[in-house]
Amino acid sequence: MLRKCPNHGFDELIQIHIFRNGLLPESELLLDATAGGSLLSLSAADAT
Repeated sequence: MLRKCPNHGFDELIQIHIFRNGLLPESELLLDATAGGSLLSLSAADAT
């Protein structure tokens, strides 16, 4: 959805928060484990 509207104004960090907060708890755990810690504690550059 964000790709279809490139002038949305959300920076990468906000996009990461929106994505992660939309996941089911089980998916959040898997994503955080894969990222080596909480995805939300990483910088935008490290999270992408």
